[in-house]
Amino acid sequence: MIITSEVLSQFIAINEIDTTILAKTLNTIGLEVEKQYFIEIPKKVIVAKIVKKTQHPNADKLSICEVDTGKEVLQIVCGAKNVSTNQFVALALDGAMLPFSKTDPKSNFTTITHNEIRGVMSYGMLCSSTELGLPQLNDGIMELDSSIGELILGKELSEYNIFQQFVMELSITPNRGDCLSVLGIARDIASVFNLIITNITAKEPNIALGVGRFLQVVPNGDLHSSLMYRIVEIKESYTPLFIALTLAIIGKYKNDFMADLLEYASYMSGVLFNAYPMDSKQISHNATEAKLIIQHNEEGLESVYAETKDGNNSHALHALSVIGVAPYHIESHNYPRTFILEASFIEAEEIAIKLYGKEKARFDDNTMQRSTHGSNPNLEVGMNILCATLNKLDSMLYSGTQEISRSDEPTNIHITFSYICDCIGNTISKEEIAFILKRLHFRIQATYDENFFIVQPPNFRNDIKNRQDIAEEVLRLYGIDKVVPKNLIISPTNQRTQAYKDYIKIRDLRKKALAHGYIECVHYLFDDLAKLEDLGFETLKPEKALLNPITTELNTLRPSLLPHLLESIHKNKQLGYEAIKLFEIGYVYDSDRKPSLQLALMISDFSAAPSYPYPKGIEPDFYTFAQQINNIIGNFTCSNIAQSFIKNKLIHPYQSGNVIKDNESIGIISKLHPNIARHYKLDSVFFCEINLSLLLHKISQHKQAKNFSKYQANKRDITILIDKNISFNAIRTEIEHTLREEQIEIIKTFYPLDTFTENDSLCALSIRFVFQSMSGTLNESQMQNVLEKLLDKLAAKFQITLKV
Repeated sequence: MIITSEVLSQFIAINEIDTTILAKTLNTIGLEVEKQYFIEIPKKVIVAKIVKKTQHPNADKLSICEVDTGKEVLQIVCGAKNVSTNQFVALALDGAMLPFSKTDPKSNFTTITHNEIRGVMSYGMLCSSTELGLPQLNDGIMELDSSIGELILGKELSEYNIFQQFVMELSITPNRGDCLSVLGIARDIASVFNLIITNITAKEPNIALGVGRFLQVVPNGDLHSSLMYRIVEIKESYTPLFIALTLAIIGKYKNDFMADLLEYASYMSGVLFNAYPMDSKQISHNATEAKLIIQHNEEGLESVYAETKDGNNSHALHALSVIGVAPYHIESHNYPRTFILEASFIEAEEIAIKLYGKEKARFDDNTMQRSTHGSNPNLEVGMNILCATLNKLDSMLYSGTQEISRSDEPTNIHITFSYICDCIGNTISKEEIAFILKRLHFRIQATYDENFFIVQPPNFRNDIKNRQDIAEEVLRLYGIDKVVPKNLIISPTNQRTQAYKDYIKIRDLRKKALAHGYIECVHYLFDDLAKLEDLGFETLKPEKALLNPITTELNTLRPSLLPHLLESIHKNKQLGYEAIKLFEIGYVYDSDRKPSLQLALMISDFSAAPSYPYPKGIEPDFYTFAQQINNIIGNFTCSNIAQSFIKNKLIHPYQSGNVIKDNESIGIISKLHPNIARHYKLDSVFFCEINLSLLLHKISQHKQAKNFSKYQANKRDITILIDKNISFNAIRTEIEHTLREEQIEIIKTFYPLDTFTENDSLCALSIRFVFQSMSGTLNESQMQNVLEKLLDKLAAKFQITLKV
């Protein structure tokens, strides 16, 4: 937001405030001054008037002008196309030093001297705006008018306020839409320096022409907009220099009369404006009467339509503008011309919600910025500023207005004086708090409790929603530099929360994975929907799908960590890496978007790359990989995954299993399916994905010491013949059940040693049992008796026989 001292002076006595103090104060109250500079016209540049213009005898593009300076008439040679008689112009006299140089790039100024141009003497220079160090207004000389003050021949331009003013560029936070106008900035300055805001009022016409005779406004449906209409007849189109230069300084000058006039009024007041020409066939069939209809368009946005009649007296609707989004574009036309002036307001939240998800390239950025941040709801204030500007031009206002108003209930915020003091950290008197809020145009309602009161923010402060906002407003004007620092009171609290304990466990898992050579990866939470569906993963339900994905390839939330790890394995192999071990800890999402924390590990091609003494490297296998996972997450067992439940196409049909810990499945471990491996041009890939939330509950942070036996351990191996379709997991379950049932405590552990095929239906399985007693040395008969009981149970359950 760019402001100047001249536009601020329209509302407050800004000349009474030092610019350094003003800039410091604006920074203090949250309106950060990013840049400031002073506009100053060089000396010896005066107001002059062209009294005569003739063609240069030796140059087609040059003119000879006789220019009245008030003391004498000077002959000036000028090449501007827009020069004409009776113009008031800026004349640089001999000795004037202008802030530009066409001949010497190293020089920062040009000194004006009388000179002969194509055989004709010239005693000065008629200046354009850029030659005076001002923004560009046109391609020719700058024409002066009475909008800058009384034009006195011979008076130096530097004596006019508009040519000696400061400019400030402010950084406005998104919540302060009220400060996107000069009036909004002036309000804040007035609140700090206790100044009075000047109300700009328009002179009402004495003519009997009323708006109601020429304009009918019809609202249709449930509208959230407020609108105000007036009619004006403009006899000549000319943008006053004050308005043109002001808009050029802020970068909004368009060199179009009506567009500049509306932009200036919005810039000054914060109200959104439109103008509809009555002579347009879209608006009025007879150029004297118009009917505007306010209703929702096909996108649900509140819009303005004009109803016209054709030759057959049938009615037609023409879309003119979208309130708060797209203004009406005025086509070029000769003047005089009659316009319908429209001031509008719609709640910032309302328009922002309706614009969500819509293509905004076809809308007007300037209008949307004002409306979505919060335009000024005081339409009468804005209309007065616009009409007061028109009063100074050759125009005629019609009396009266047409309005559509929507009154909302005021926001009532219940608060106490002590709460404000606690938030700020200082004790502030009730009187000072009340005075600050009143200066900010807040209404205060007292209650039966002296400490408790109700605050109503002004309607132009749409950012004030709760009592924290009230405390912040008080602090802004009270002054943050007045807050007395206090020592921070530190009281010890229990740091060993569940979150901290889980963090420690996850950190330890990371350390173990790194110790086994796995490298941690971090991938996007998003993945490719089509690829996931092709791999058989369950994806988000349609009603839970992402409405605005960051890319077409990352268009859904990931249901697993494995696809991204597989892609990384593939890319690393393409880069020449042979032994690849990766792991990742992150969130995945089910079809209802419910998150769960997962741990995934993946190994590819080699456990150890080819090198001495293994020239062909060491290829990974299921049991080696499972042992590494066991070392990382702790002891676990495996159970077969039922083929009917395998939907994930990454899982190998035969080399895979559920990861079981404390009799609960917490994940899967598998070799990569050969079809997927061939697709990614990989060899032996093994992976494991664990539900980390379940795993953390099963990991004990404190290791429990156990009693150990001081007696010798004994090992006994047996080989049994068993049906190929019976898994070791079933055998282990039966053995464990028997040990508990028979209360056998001398078997410390047991595990499979080897298998080999006996015939088409039988398999030979070798099992090792480790015997150890806590009370004494075991003899052979004790161990043999236990083995016989176990073999009897297995024979009864699975019809096994002992291989001899």
